[in-house]
Amino acid sequence: AMQQTQHYYFDTALLADGWHEQVTISIEPNGLISAIAHSAPPPVGATQITGAALPGMPNLHSHAHQRAMAGLAERAGAGPDSFWTWRETMYSFIGQITPDNLQAIAAQLYLEMLKAGYTSVGEFQYLHHAPDGQPYAERAEMSLRCLAAADTAGIAITCLPVWYQLSDFGNQPAQARQRRFINDAEQFLGLFEHLLSACQQPQHRAGIAPHSLRAVPPEQLMMVVEQARALAPDCPVHIHIAEQTKEV
Repeated sequence: AMQQTQHYYFDTALLADGWHEQVTISIEPNGLISAIAHSAPPPVGATQITGAALPGMPNLHSHAHQRAMAGLAERAGAGPDSFWTWRETMYSFIGQITPDNLQAIAAQLYLEMLKAGYTSVGEFQYLHHAPDGQPYAERAEMSLRCLAAADTAGIAITCLPVWYQLSDFGNQPAQARQRRFINDAEQFLGLFEHLLSACQQPQHRAGIAPHSLRAVPPEQLMMVVEQARALAPDCPVHIHIAEQTKEV
């Protein structure tokens, strides 16, 4: 493990104010960048890297568990296919995922992201409960597994547990096959609080993700946002604002 500051020297790099030459990036043992200098020769002992450096790309909207179903929905059914028929395949698939499965799938996915140049991920995490719909003993279990997977791979993560309560506009109740996702406002805020207390490392952040305007009670939406921000003033809020035509 690194125990001292490491210096990396690049011919050119894209910094906040544009391209610069002779760039030294200093990284602390915890993996965080502590200093960036340019237009100067490298310090003694710097690792020299030819070529240009670019900031890592953030992946703003990940559903890690879907990595393991890639290809499973790629066959034509009897009738016309749509988002909704794909969703049925996805529901039957995720009914089987355990916490250990999720952690392994997410670690593989996050490693693939790093290899492709993504250095941080926003995990839109809605697989909360056991297959029978009962909460795990640790309410935030599945979100905590995503944090652990991110640490295994070495990617920064903003975990965005998803608040999913209804199945459609007009306060339609959730369907049985959505039972792993479902929390009311109070349960959801409790889950978020558990996750928040686990996010003690600089590479971990917690936010909230009301799933969509059709999946949460509109009169409670602002209350949940306000209560989350009371717990964490800089809490990101992430929503499918118009995932479906009916939401436009």
